Amino acid sequence: MTIDPITYREIETLMNDYALVIDDGELEKWPSFFVSDCLYKIISKENFDSGLPLSILLCDSKGMLKDRAKAFSELNVFAPRTWRHMLGAVHASGSEKKYSARTSFVIFETLVGKDTHILCAGEYKDVIIREEKGLRFKERLCVYDTTMIPNSIVCPI
Repeated sequence: MTIDPITYREIETLMNDYALVIDDGELEKWPSFFVSDCLYKIISKENFDSGLPLSILLCDSKGMLKDRAKAFSELNVFAPRTWRHMLGAVHASGSEKKYSARTSFVIFETLVGKDTHILCAGEYKDVIIREEKGLRFKERLCVYDTTMIPNSIVCPI
């Protein structure tokens, strides 16, 4: 079902705000984009297309997202870097309280003293729920295109 222009803009804003929080390194805000009973998965296109469950990150609740955000921010040790998301057009459909969306993404990574390179490219496949506080992800699948993911996925994508 086609959605109205105001809701479509709300979905676009959710996508853009999500990317900015990650790019700005504000990982403590990352879980706030999700409902309590959620699914977040980073999975290869090959596994997704084959129906295989193996992923490089899986969180099935907001509590797990908070734990991951803390680990990304405080516990993991990695060289300083900058990420920049580039998002494609949002394709969304749904009803008053539940929407499906697809959005292509490319994430650029710059390590200190190194040239910028493409970290990964792929597509977000989302289920979005309307709550009192606005739109939130019920499910966010980050399906990356390559079969070889760089070992520098040090933050949510």
